[in-house]
Amino acid sequence: MIEQTIEKRMDVSRQLEKEMSQLRNLREVLSRSGQVATNVSSILDSFEHRLARLETTILPLYQQTGNLQRRQLNTEKTLQELDYVISFYNVAGQVEAVVKERPSSIGVPQYLEAMNRLAETCKFFEQNNPQSVEIENVTSLFEIGTDLLSKEFRDELKKYQKPVPPIVTLELLEEEEVSEDTISGVELMPPGVREDLRAIATWLDKHNNTDRLTVYAKLRSDALSQSLKALRDFQRSSSIERGGAPGSLNSPGPLRARVAKLDSTSKSRTQKISNRKKIVKLCRFIFFRANRMLQKAITGHVSSRRQATTPGTVGEEGLEDSDVELYLNQVTALHRLAFAELLLSQQLVPEDRVTRTFELILRDPMDQLVAEGEGLASQARRSVGRGDHQAVLSVLAMLRHVTNMQPEYDRLLTNCQTSIRSKFAAIINMLQETCVRALEGFVESVKSDGERALPKDGTVHEVTSNALIFTEQLLEYAVTLSPMLQRDPILSASLSNLPRGIDLSLTAKALLGAYIKRVLVNLGLALVSRSEAYSDATLKAIFRLNNYNYILKTLHSSELLNLVALVEPQCDKLYNDQIMEQKRLYSQSWSRVLHYLVNHEDVPLSVIQAGKLRDKERQLVKDKFAGFNKEMEEMSKVQRSYSIPDRELRESLKRDNMEYILPKYQAFYDKYVNVAFTKNTEKYIKYSPADVSNMVDKFFDVAA
Repeated sequence: MIEQTIEKRMDVSRQLEKEMSQLRNLREVLSRSGQVATNVSSILDSFEHRLARLETTILPLYQQTGNLQRRQLNTEKTLQELDYVISFYNVAGQVEAVVKERPSSIGVPQYLEAMNRLAETCKFFEQNNPQSVEIENVTSLFEIGTDLLSKEFRDELKKYQKPVPPIVTLELLEEEEVSEDTISGVELMPPGVREDLRAIATWLDKHNNTDRLTVYAKLRSDALSQSLKALRDFQRSSSIERGGAPGSLNSPGPLRARVAKLDSTSKSRTQKISNRKKIVKLCRFIFFRANRMLQKAITGHVSSRRQATTPGTVGEEGLEDSDVELYLNQVTALHRLAFAELLLSQQLVPEDRVTRTFELILRDPMDQLVAEGEGLASQARRSVGRGDHQAVLSVLAMLRHVTNMQPEYDRLLTNCQTSIRSKFAAIINMLQETCVRALEGFVESVKSDGERALPKDGTVHEVTSNALIFTEQLLEYAVTLSPMLQRDPILSASLSNLPRGIDLSLTAKALLGAYIKRVLVNLGLALVSRSEAYSDATLKAIFRLNNYNYILKTLHSSELLNLVALVEPQCDKLYNDQIMEQKRLYSQSWSRVLHYLVNHEDVPLSVIQAGKLRDKERQLVKDKFAGFNKEMEEMSKVQRSYSIPDRELRESLKRDNMEYILPKYQAFYDKYVNVAFTKNTEKYIKYSPADVSNMVDKFFDVAA
């Protein structure tokens, strides 16, 4: 225990000595560090004194050097500014030779570079030295350059102010869908020229020279008008070269094909008609056209005689098909070429002024298109006024095409002012008004034309054939006519019985059906009223029968009946009833013949069988045969002069006559043929039943 204590004390003593040794070493290090710090402090103090002395010596020199450097910099800047200012005084002399040359002779980019230098020089003098003499030289040269650029712009436009070749325009007309790619094929000017003109236009616009936009619009407007005129002249000359007159396109050719393509609705409808209906319709049309040509020839002969007696008189012009076809092409061509002008304007005119410039380009050609349309409409109105209602069909063809083109024009003129957009709408309104007046006039003409001379043979009246041909030709324009017919409250009211929600096509057909019904009603009234002038009741019945039968067969052979049936389901029955009534009235023509075959005064059969006829009875039989012969001969003579052009109706009437009269005459003939009532049998029994049948078979045949 004591040993352990002693050992611990010894360890403590050793540890203490060790710590004391470390403490002594630490004090020595601390003493040395203090000495080093004292030495460093004295060095720093010495360095600080030296720096202070250096600053006192160097600072004035540094300041003097800085001042010199600033003076040098200012001098250099002054020299640069002087060089900059002096350069403006030299610009006029440096660019004068370039500016006074024609831009295209040295290159538009180089010329514009020179003009930019002049513009910068003018701006410099205006801002810094407005009273300088040099500004007059620079401004004068700048104006010369601006004028030359404007002249270059104008001259280049005039150089390429050539009409688009008619062949190219016709190719555009053949395109069903028009896009930028399609129109881009029309090169109004070469690409290199477009780039130069675009650069000049941009420069002039930047320097507030807006007069060139007016010049550009005027020149391009003239070029557009020239292109349309070239197309019109080309088509007219092509028509003449093909052997037709300028006012006729009877011969086949590209123009006819073009109009046929435009009127695809008519073509598709025609393809659906059977060959039989086509032939019937064609025959009726040829007959009608031949009749019109004869009338025109007679009218022309009379008018020429009148003109011979009244010098200076000018005959009125009618609406020619060729003029209509040319106009249809003009409408389409203006759209296509205007589209090309719009694309060109977008390349040459600043974006914010494209629309206004395009409006200026279109103004005159659109006015010309409206004027041409008004002229054709006026001709149509004059033709209708003279009784040529076929002219309205040409107007309808125009209206249909213009209406079909309206969406394309609307897209083209989207950003244009209302005054421009309304021009095309004005054409549609004008044509619609012309059609409305013509259709109303046609109904009135049906009434008045019924007052024309009646056919002596009771055949179909001219007004009937004309009315049916005209209304049948309206079929292909049902959709076009719909907006106009809908204005009539009576026609619109006729649609009340149709089911709700029917499509527009059926509505258009129903409206046309209502109009055709109106024509037929007025036609019927005119026929009834006019036929009262016949003194012969049988001829009156024949006349009405012919006309009613013609109307009904025409309705059946075309789509007319289907349209009329939409508003008058009983149409077919009504005409059949009228036909049956006229047949009944016609059958009364046999009353005078039947008077001798069937009456109360007759020889008793017992007397005939006994063969003992008294003189009175013999005379009665003689009178019967003589009266029959006389009336039959008279009736045969009269009814051979009657005309029934429809073979089916003619044969039907003959058959009815035979069924009506032959059995009665056969019985009469059989009763008396073997009776000895006269010694001169051939005088009284002139006709056998077979002879009577032959006589009836020759009815309605003037050549028989």
